[in-house]
Amino acid sequence: MKARSNYPQDAATWDARLRAPDITDAEKVAFEKWCLQSPENQQAFDDLQSMLHALSEAQQGPEILALREAARDYSAPAGQRWLQVWLPRVAALIVVCLAGLAYLVPSNVSTTKKALTPSFETAVGERSTANLEDGSIMVLNTDTVVDVAFSPVQRLVTLQRGQALFEVAKDTSRPFVVVAGEQRITAIGTIFDVRLTEHKVLVTLVEGIVEVQPETSPNALLTSEAAAASPIRMRPGEQLITPVVSTSAPPTMQRADVEHATIWREGRIFFDDVPLSTAITEMNRYSTTQIHLDGSTTANYRVSGMFRTGRQHTFVNAIEAYYPLAAQGDAEGRIVLATGPPS
Repeated sequence: MKARSNYPQDAATWDARLRAPDITDAEKVAFEKWCLQSPENQQAFDDLQSMLHALSEAQQGPEILALREAARDYSAPAGQRWLQVWLPRVAALIVVCLAGLAYLVPSNVSTTKKALTPSFETAVGERSTANLEDGSIMVLNTDTVVDVAFSPVQRLVTLQRGQALFEVAKDTSRPFVVVAGEQRITAIGTIFDVRLTEHKVLVTLVEGIVEVQPETSPNALLTSEAAAASPIRMRPGEQLITPVVSTSAPPTMQRADVEHATIWREGRIFFDDVPLSTAITEMNRYSTTQIHLDGSTTANYRVSGMFRTGRQHTFVNAIEAYYPLAAQGDAEGRIVLATGPPS
């Protein structure tokens, strides 16, 4: 039977090595491999980071600051009295700190992720901007959830759903990685947009260079062809479209109008001769008031133009003015577009 690894000691060894100024790239790679070897390895390292963070915060607590101030005022003649007054407080403080650490250290993986992984979220129709600790800027589009987990070897962002634009601060020692579905986008100092839909991942590069490849974490369901695929290097003005789940199907690379592709940051949508059904689906992303297209005769209707997000009635009025369609509400609170006047 294989002996159980001493996870806490291994994690401490890696933490010390990662903080060393002479750490090599090979050691960073070895650390990532160690984390992926088993959930227990990653758990131990995350637990250690929680404890170190808690200790760092405790150092700035009022009790510790009071002890430091008392230590500066300490003099030899008053030493006996100082010990009598402060020693019980020191012991009590140690107990409190240990109890606090026991509470803060997670007992399962899901709690660890919640404690160590900041989560950013927007509601339907909402946009927000987050300034990350490394100086990078992240802009979240409507109905988006993003988890951020920075370590000494990489800056990892997981797009759970929705769309976000990243303006990455340069840090050659820590790659900036965005995972969306089973796609891994790696950049160092660049601006790019990532959108995760039910079936696709769309990456639009604004500035710099990024590489996209299948995610190789233990949870990724990769085919052998996808796992062996080489990274795809993108250039500014390109958009890469890949399946959410990596398969042997080749991704699609196309030119993109970067300004129009990222204009959602200004609360606008640009349509360039797209089917009406596609335009309605896009408009519905930004509002709880949903537009429903009723009838098959609208299949050939196309839409071009600029529209404000969340302005469902403005969009519907424009469609009514251009096509022989009429809008009416239904019992579900939707706006229904149908051929001919409303009944």
